Amino acid sequence: MAINNSAHSMKGMTLIEVLVALVIIAVALSAAIRSVNAGVANTDYLKQKSFAHWVAMNEIAEQQVNGIEGVKNEWKEVEMVGRSWHINTKVIATAERAIFRVETKVYRERNDAAALANIVSFESIIRAFNPAGVRQ
Repeated sequence: MAINNSAHSMKGMTLIEVLVALVIIAVALSAAIRSVNAGVANTDYLKQKSFAHWVAMNEIAEQQVNGIEGVKNEWKEVEMVGRSWHINTKVIATAERAIFRVETKVYRERNDAAALANIVSFESIIRAFNPAGVRQ
């Protein structure tokens, strides 16, 4: 007796095909979840770097208002956006006596290996200029 394959054609998927499809979906979803997690971690890191940059810019503004007193290397802790930040400021002499190189680095913790923000600025000591022979 001959079997007519067209009369007994399959109408669904076998168990093996379903399992293979589920494995493919699982692998794709796990890759998507890893990608989303990496994006979230990157967003948090960029937020930290932005805050650290603001902290450094505030420190530079304070230095400009208060003036430079000479060569120094100091640490300072400030509070901003609800967190503590550690600032390392190095004032370095340049070839021009009245101009100083100021390196401002911001860390989350004082013993961190890498700074979140590193800004270099140049500031001068401005003294009243009195040309020779002019009375005040």
